[in-house]
Amino acid sequence: MKHKKIFILLSIVMIWSATVALANASSSKIKVIINDTNLGEIGEMIDNSTYLPLRKIGESLHTIVDWNSNTKTATIYSPNVHMFIYNSSNGEETTFGEVKKGFSGKIKVFAQVDNVGLKLNATKFTIVDPNGKETLIQEIKVEKNRDNYWFVTEETSYRFSLSGKYTIRCYMKPENSEEWTITSEKLITSSAN
Repeated sequence: MKHKKIFILLSIVMIWSATVALANASSSKIKVIINDTNLGEIGEMIDNSTYLPLRKIGESLHTIVDWNSNTKTATIYSPNVHMFIYNSSNGEETTFGEVKKGFSGKIKVFAQVDNVGLKLNATKFTIVDPNGKETLIQEIKVEKNRDNYWFVTEETSYRFSLSGKYTIRCYMKPENSEEWTITSEKLITSSAN
């Protein structure tokens, strides 16, 4: 009787160990890197198929992910956004992508947007300094819905007081949504030289 109980217990432990080993073998976390940005172990490999969180991937690729819970449909929109930054301090507008640390002037953003594909409520433009402080340049209400837009912000006084990378961001807010999504970023380098 004692040997029978040990045999049963040993059989249960072996079956449990095999189940855990198979479960671990068929599912594993995977690290995701997009454009040199490490998103961490957000993906999972299950039975040789990769599963990734669509919204997180969409945000990293500067796309808008729209979820329709009624039809259980996820739609991804990838607007083409081309931004130019102008310095209008000297009375004339000149494009730029580099400044000297300490530069202070009037800037404005020009954005040509096409392939929108969904109705927009608004767009906004911000600048983020090297420490991560984000400053609003302008929010623009979208009056007409169409496939392409030309946005020009008002002049904004700004000082590039730090050395490093500044990021101009274009956000879009779809109609019937309260969420802003980054759809484009443009870098400006501020150097001490």
